[in-house]
Amino acid sequence: MKNGNFDAEKYKQELMKLYSRSSSHDEELPKVQDENTEELPDDTAYAEFAEKDGNGDDEDYNSRYPEPDLSELDTDLGTDSNKDDEPPEYSSEELLGNEMGYILVNVRTGDDSSAVEGAFVKVTAVVDGKRLVLASGATDESGVSPKFSLPVPDLEHSQAPDPEERPYNLFDVSVYAEGFFRARSVDVPVFSGITSVQNFNLIPVPLMMSSDDETVTYYNAEPGFGGGKE
Repeated sequence: MKNGNFDAEKYKQELMKLYSRSSSHDEELPKVQDENTEELPDDTAYAEFAEKDGNGDDEDYNSRYPEPDLSELDTDLGTDSNKDDEPPEYSSEELLGNEMGYILVNVRTGDDSSAVEGAFVKVTAVVDGKRLVLASGATDESGVSPKFSLPVPDLEHSQAPDPEERPYNLFDVSVYAEGFFRARSVDVPVFSGITSVQNFNLIPVPLMMSSDDETVTYYNAEPGFGGGKE
């Protein structure tokens, strides 16, 4: 400033000096971030494997993880080499006998006033420690079930006064009908060629009760055959 006047030329020169200094300072700054990034080692868990895979070292991989030997496995699924060691296959029903006996079921109301149509009848037996369903069916408009054929022992056992084997089989007969309590007849004896008739008088279920709440069970006495085996 000369004589109170602003010296514009001198001010402009001072600004140019300051600008040149700041520009040269920025160019001298080291690139710390780029240099450090390039020198950082790969410390990931897969670094070793990535390096080997990149080099195509398949031989080393195969030595560490060899293919399983399947030559000793029996892949011929169509053969039956252990046939003599396997237990024989049979139907459990065959244990009951080779001949046939029969059961016929009549289902009526408790007072015997009318037949119960559509009642479901099931015949079961315990064979080799398991309960099997051997026959089932529904009653017709007369309350009569189909005539169920059931396996029983040979007839010759029932013709001897003291048979070595029991000449009959025991079956359980169960009856289900909507609106009635369930009913069951236990140990029904059936002989070869003989029809055992079972009569059921179903009891109606009172209001506010379920037919599953109770089952009416009837027990049958076995026929006596001297000292025959059970």
